[in-house]
Amino acid sequence: MADVVMEASPPTQTRREHLAKTFESYRVELDEYNERREKVIILSRAITQLSKKLIFHLHRGATSPSARAKNLKDARVKEREIHKNFAAIAAELAAGSAEEDAGAENFWKFNRQVSPGLEEYIEGYSFLYYLETGDLVSLPDLQKALVSEETGENLVVITPEDYILGMSDLTGELMRYATNALSTGDHNTPLAVCNFVRVVKTLFDGIAPSVLFKLKKKQEETTRSLEKIEKVCYALRLRLVEFGDKPEVLAAMAKRAVEESESGGGAGGGGERDA
Repeated sequence: MADVVMEASPPTQTRREHLAKTFESYRVELDEYNERREKVIILSRAITQLSKKLIFHLHRGATSPSARAKNLKDARVKEREIHKNFAAIAAELAAGSAEEDAGAENFWKFNRQVSPGLEEYIEGYSFLYYLETGDLVSLPDLQKALVSEETGENLVVITPEDYILGMSDLTGELMRYATNALSTGDHNTPLAVCNFVRVVKTLFDGIAPSVLFKLKKKQEETTRSLEKIEKVCYALRLRLVEFGDKPEVLAAMAKRAVEESESGGGAGGGGERDA
């Protein structure tokens, strides 16, 4: 009968060694978390800056009939540049894991870091959509703009909270658009924007602060924006009755009305975003 060779068992780990290895694994996990968090923050800030540039670009050509079409076409190109940063966020969240749903799980883990850039993007995209269609972009249509061009899957998830807060900031940009349009002699745009902002404000007023506490401050800004638009539209209505047959007089009065409105203090979400 062959002799049985007994292998020596590995030495038992001491309690100190076991704790050292355990805490080393914790350190590695925390380092990976913090590194990923910083990358997501950097990408979110890039989205914020590009979204601001998109809004500024839209304002430059929105009130010029001759340049409007090219302005909107170029804006679509800029929007796709922002899309690339969302794709980078999705790739970063899915990196380092073989699980298919790792990206979705990590998205909720880093949602607070993604939200600032996402809200700014929603504001810019909704402003672009309004200039193209004169309507409010829906949440499903907005989500379709943030799908992977390769797989068709969502790059990020737009929550109702993100959607509402981004749309609330849109009213400030519409106020600027209305006053800029009036200064060029466009009398129809301010009236259309005024009615649109009224509808948006009325809908958002129905949301209780206990449901979305961040909306309260934004609604105060929306109210100021709406008041500013209404004052300009009221003056416009009066001047149309008095000087409807004298466009040069209307243009001069419109310019003065805009200057008086601007001297009354800014409104909209710009101050908060720039902070």
